[in-house]
Amino acid sequence: MSMDARQSAVARARRLLAHDPHAHTDEAVVPSIAQTSLFTFDSFAEMAETFAGKLTRNVYSRTTNPTVSMFERKIAALEETEEAIGFPSGMAAISGTVLAFVQPKDRMVCVRHVYPDAYRFFETLLKKLEVSVDYVDGSDPAAVEAALPGARLLYLESPTSWTMQAHDVGALAALARRHGLLSVIDNSWATPVFQRPITLGVDLVIHSASKYIGGHSDTVAGVLAGRADLVTHVRRSVCPYIGAKLAPFEAWLLIRGLRTLPARIFGA
Repeated sequence: MSMDARQSAVARARRLLAHDPHAHTDEAVVPSIAQTSLFTFDSFAEMAETFAGKLTRNVYSRTTNPTVSMFERKIAALEETEEAIGFPSGMAAISGTVLAFVQPKDRMVCVRHVYPDAYRFFETLLKKLEVSVDYVDGSDPAAVEAALPGARLLYLESPTSWTMQAHDVGALAALARRHGLLSVIDNSWATPVFQRPITLGVDLVIHSASKYIGGHSDTVAGVLAGRADLVTHVRRSVCPYIGAKLAPFEAWLLIRGLRTLPARIFGA
């Protein structure tokens, strides 16, 4: 990366992470933690409208929480996506996302050398659902394209966890679109500082936030980011039923970690 590109990336990340206009923190430099399970209503009418779906607001922290929402907004801004969901681990983000879009008897295509537990998830729980996975060399677009017809989802990771192999993400995303597949990428190693897959045509982006996003080895978390309708589908169809919620304190630690992400990545 050139010096100009490096400086531009650092400036962009710092600008996006500096302030959240939606935060209500009483001018505090450090945001507060909404360490609560439940939220009260000002009136019975407000509660009735909320449960009728006419009003959107925090009700129960298993679904939404102000601190978690702040973290989600920051990730969406960094990844240049419309929306994001925080998860209690990277694997929760991976499994929750995949389960939201595959059906029994479906087939997936996955690049080789992905995160080991993602591979184990594909080979154990997905097999119980009769979902099959074909593994291909992500550095060979022709091999990837040959495997796509009839598949439901293309799962990418670049760089890959085992070999740090980088792929032409834009080219692979274009192949997925051509064949009508949803494309999902694990962007944990590149981080949104180095790579923003949505801008390259990928549909959904996953992070193990335990790694560079958290940055202090004191929390385990994950996050999904992407187009609003896709993220909302995951939030509504999977998250409430598998209990895959990010806790407020972990979200607060991740917000803290994001402040130092440019400095940790670039040493600047």
